[in-house]
Amino acid sequence: MLTIRISPQGGMTEEMEGARDTARIQEAIDDCFSRGGGKVVLEEGVYVSGTLRLKSHVTLCLAGGALLLGSTRIEDYPDNETCFTDAVGHRRGRALLYAVDAEDIGLEGDGIIDGRGGEFPPEHPAHMIRPFLVRLVQCREVRIRGLECRQSPAWCLHLQECSGVLLEEVTVVSRCNGNNDGIDIDGCSMVRIRSCNLDTGDDAICLKATGKKACEGISVTGCRVTTGWSAFKIGTESVGDFREIEVADCVFYDVKGCGIKVVPVDGGSVEGLYLHDIRMVNCTGPIFFSQGERLRRYFGQGKEQPGRISRVRLERIRAHAVSAEGGLYQGKPWGNARGCVVFSGLKNLPMEDVRLKDCEFEMPGGVMEEVCGNVPEMGEQYPEFHLFDPLPCWGMYLRHIDGIQWEGVKLVCREPDVRPETAGEDVRNVVCPERDAGFEVRKAGRGEPEAGSVTEKEDVDHV
Repeated sequence: MLTIRISPQGGMTEEMEGARDTARIQEAIDDCFSRGGGKVVLEEGVYVSGTLRLKSHVTLCLAGGALLLGSTRIEDYPDNETCFTDAVGHRRGRALLYAVDAEDIGLEGDGIIDGRGGEFPPEHPAHMIRPFLVRLVQCREVRIRGLECRQSPAWCLHLQECSGVLLEEVTVVSRCNGNNDGIDIDGCSMVRIRSCNLDTGDDAICLKATGKKACEGISVTGCRVTTGWSAFKIGTESVGDFREIEVADCVFYDVKGCGIKVVPVDGGSVEGLYLHDIRMVNCTGPIFFSQGERLRRYFGQGKEQPGRISRVRLERIRAHAVSAEGGLYQGKPWGNARGCVVFSGLKNLPMEDVRLKDCEFEMPGGVMEEVCGNVPEMGEQYPEFHLFDPLPCWGMYLRHIDGIQWEGVKLVCREPDVRPETAGEDVRNVVCPERDAGFEVRKAGRGEPEAGSVTEKEDVDHV
């Protein structure tokens, strides 16, 4: 195999703001590609670069002790054909490392890629167009292994409509800006994320579908995650469907914005989601499933009707939940909610076939006043768990569901709470074989069961 080695030039204080190494690294990648592929190795030392385009059959390898720094000048990250507008209206697409329509590409090694995102703070004139660390579009057979990725100016690893992807033993540390996701998988298929460690300011591992191509065949295993906003998330960008997703053997700790969040609101459906053997410690939420009717369009594509969540399995999940202190986002209260497990479909499109087995949820409780009023529907809002707060129960809230079963599920409340353990609205076909009673089906905050909500004998009245 062809190997091209690059040695550092200059020191830590020479031309550190510019992109002194861009041209020679890109020339090596292009040379390797033209000769049939191989490896480009950055030897131990410091490199400073702007945008680099990866090519088919080429692996960029950072040796131990190699540090690739992103330029601090926005002009070193030119606009490209992949740029787009994200869910919160930000222009995205520039990147330190990117590829389009490539195959058999790799990023690997024991080195570090540091985007120096702190150089693009909110007051920076280029903050809204700041670059990703890595962005791969319509690529096949992708390998990202072993690297440490630090302080991306925007999202850290963004893969869109790629297939045959392996992310293994990657470390992500990125909290320097808002909206700085860790790993974003958008409309991809056959993706394995395993043994990764993430410490992020925004969504740590997020599945999206901005086009009609489904996000399917995704597995996340053996990962450790701490984040300022959501450890594992599906949505919000969700025009396409999500099918056959597995998250297993993971630890989520010190998480704000909910440990697990599944929020398809743009017309895509979620079908076949298996979450098991997950430990959550000091997590807000901790679990929030909600369908919605935002129906936003991306790249000129969209759907006219909302999607459904169905065929969900949660097994052997242990969660220590905490109340969210919240704060302000764009001048509005954000994220201030008590802990509760939530499954909420739509009135005209209920969630279907949800099963929980051998799970334990330790909730904060602590509400000592009766909760009155109806829980608002998600509707067209940006979906967040605090929009339902305060909920009429401290443990598990269910709404608009046709078919839910739980076995071996334990709910524990740490602080005294006047609310019931569970509550539901418009819930049918409930199976709870271990108890003579299941959950109270009632209007949110009202004392009497909702007439007509229980349609089968196995639908039960009270936990």
